[in-house]
Amino acid sequence: MITLCFVRMEVNFETMICDFTSHMEVVSFLNIESTRVGGGPPMDLPEDPTAVHYVFELMHSASWRENLSGETRIILDFSGLVSFYDAALVPSLVLFRVGLERWDHRVGGILSEDIERVQDRLAQVLVRSPVTTSCIDWKPVLGVVVDRYASRLDFMQYLLNMTLDDRSIFDHAQQIQRRLRTVLLPYTVFSAPPPNTSVTANTNLWALPVFRECATSHTASIVARGMTLIPSERLLLQAVQETTREICRVATKMWASGMIIGVDPLYPPEQRPEADRIHTLMGEWKEDLTQLISWLNWSVWVKCRPACGFEEMCYLPTWPFGFSPTPRGPHQVQWNSASLWPDPTKGEWKIPQLKCIRRREPYNF
Repeated sequence: MITLCFVRMEVNFETMICDFTSHMEVVSFLNIESTRVGGGPPMDLPEDPTAVHYVFELMHSASWRENLSGETRIILDFSGLVSFYDAALVPSLVLFRVGLERWDHRVGGILSEDIERVQDRLAQVLVRSPVTTSCIDWKPVLGVVVDRYASRLDFMQYLLNMTLDDRSIFDHAQQIQRRLRTVLLPYTVFSAPPPNTSVTANTNLWALPVFRECATSHTASIVARGMTLIPSERLLLQAVQETTREICRVATKMWASGMIIGVDPLYPPEQRPEADRIHTLMGEWKEDLTQLISWLNWSVWVKCRPACGFEEMCYLPTWPFGFSPTPRGPHQVQWNSASLWPDPTKGEWKIPQLKCIRRREPYNF
């Protein structure tokens, strides 16, 4: 059954049903006991301990859905995706995003013709027949990319952020090289031999077959079958291809550089490389990986570091709870004189900061 509705998330999910006569059925009407949080401003926490616990449980239950697979009771139709990040659909916004973090991405500045294209695409999605799609389950196609790389990239960045002396730098570089090899192991074909002459050692072209397999294998079956994809599906395919291509480009470059320098345990050099060369390699690795992780900006990496204790939970402040107090007032906000609400372009209201909060009394929002 398909029900048209709007879903939004603040401290928890809210569903707005468009038509209660469409695929809706009354199961029960219950008058449930409810704890009154308070009648003051939404940022003011109640004084009653039971009400404070109720506020915490709102925040706690919302945190269950912060990572994949999100709100599992809502099944998204990925083939109906309409995105303002689609450069072909909304080209006027591309320049407005240059140099900005995602916190600052807005639809302001969009041209009228782009608005019309978005409205037309949305209208097509709402009236199309399900048989027009390819029947590809896009959720695992997208999710497996994150599952495959997120943890390994995160741990390698951790290793690269360590401070090392000359005595331990070689063994440390080998640890990272092993992990790079693991990432690329399913794609390391025999047609890509390691460099063994001064000619091949001056270039990474020998590793091109590895990069090619890594960048294309995940979506190869979709491309090979020549499926007819609707525009939303073509956008999803393009997103997966561009993402895997960049991950594989960086991983292959790092792995090949380690091979050339001589830190790969499977191909030990006749003479251990000098510490200065390894330090330079590690610096290049760190820069490449930092830029890649910043570009990917996956939500799975949004977590408290260091991890919270057992009696705590990691909380990303969500309106209206969890913003730090300041000497200026009860909450860390910059009030906008033109409205009753804080200015959303300043402070924690613009970029909420992760924090560990207690899961038991006394709470510390």
